[in-house]
Amino acid sequence: MTDVLRVTGDPALVAAERSGRLTTGEGAATDQTAPQRVRQRIVLDTSVLIADPDCLTAFDDADIVLPLTVIEELDGLKNRLDDVGRSARTALRAIEELRVRHGGSLATAVQVGTSSLRIEINSVQKHRLVEHGLDPASPDNRIIGAALGQAELAPTTMVSNDAALRIKAAHLGVDAAEHSRTTRHPDRKSVGWATLETGFDVIDCLYAAGAIDADAVDGGSMIGENEFAVLRAGSQSALTRRVGDEFELLSHTAPEAWGLRARSKEQRFALELLLDPAIEVVALDGRAGTGKTLLAIAAGFEQVVEHNRYERLAVYRPLVPVGRADVGYLPGGLEEKLDPWMSAIHDAVVALTDHTSSADARRLIEELTTRGQLSLESVTFLRGRSLQRQIVVIDEAQNLEPTTLRTILTRVGQGTKVIFTGDTSQIDAPYLGESNNALAVLAQAFRGQQCFGHITLTACERSDVASLAAELL
Repeated sequence: MTDVLRVTGDPALVAAERSGRLTTGEGAATDQTAPQRVRQRIVLDTSVLIADPDCLTAFDDADIVLPLTVIEELDGLKNRLDDVGRSARTALRAIEELRVRHGGSLATAVQVGTSSLRIEINSVQKHRLVEHGLDPASPDNRIIGAALGQAELAPTTMVSNDAALRIKAAHLGVDAAEHSRTTRHPDRKSVGWATLETGFDVIDCLYAAGAIDADAVDGGSMIGENEFAVLRAGSQSALTRRVGDEFELLSHTAPEAWGLRARSKEQRFALELLLDPAIEVVALDGRAGTGKTLLAIAAGFEQVVEHNRYERLAVYRPLVPVGRADVGYLPGGLEEKLDPWMSAIHDAVVALTDHTSSADARRLIEELTTRGQLSLESVTFLRGRSLQRQIVVIDEAQNLEPTTLRTILTRVGQGTKVIFTGDTSQIDAPYLGESNNALAVLAQAFRGQQCFGHITLTACERSDVASLAAELL
């Protein structure tokens, strides 16, 4: 996040700016009585460091303030054996390195790139918290109290991924903003395909040659590598894929995976990416019922069982517990403990069997598992692995931290394809949002790479009832 909202600050500073005595850049005033420019202060919440442990270098020309409460919260999270605990440890190590490098204490500001960083132990406005009915003993409220104290000294923004914390801070008069690791595109969110209007001559040339220069189509430069375009000219249309500098016409024969055929152009685009061995990383985003997991599993079976292109289909899911329903509280061995989290994969296999039979699906899973062609595991077990000649499906990727994304992709060996599926509008992890989860970060970071493809599915294809529910509820 490079742009931070500015709030009204020191009245003397505002008056000086309005009077023209304080300017920056060329033509700066030489009035010796003019006050120095006051930099924006950024108060970071714990949730930001959990979602992005490297965020301390993400702010330009600002004074970053860490309330001591944030260090306490990170300390309480560091022993967790999940992504949150790993992020907490990473953030603490980064802060510790800065402390040691700058003489042993962060009580005074130290330089971090073009910004500064310090840990604040004073200026917590407890009386203002009490006046508004907020408990000063609450860590979240103490962070707001610290932001209130900083706002009395300079323009201050509290940055947090916790919506409730932002609401409370804004209510008390502190500007609040969400942190995002991804590059935002306010005009449009990339969905992996677009419809472009063109001329009849362009369509005729495309069908004659099988490809056409992207610059020959208005808006063609906006379509990235391995993204798709529906070219229209009146009643004529063509489905194309951007490869290099050209739009290549898709085959008249729609791809098929394990007997599964696409029901929409979006699913057709997804299958093109899933069945292309040159595309080593695929991201499928979409609401429930759009077929993300089903397409990924079908493509995996097709390439592992039918074509022997990969040795095994490995399906991984994050374990995001609800309440006390963590894996340790479930009875049985590890396989039985993981079974509730893998039921969605079982349901996808049911839909792929000839008679949509649960018993047939169970037999197929057991047979492929025994032959070593299928494995169902938790993302937790990926650490330390090296994935060779496998097609790997990471389901529910929207519940993964961006740091876990890096862990997964650095496990990828030769001849391996990784498919991420998820719904960025439905996130269960407490410190993640639509823009800073692993699936969103991947789509933005890898866009335009030759090895990557991304499609957002929007049409619900599960059933008429599911489609109506998605549209009306």
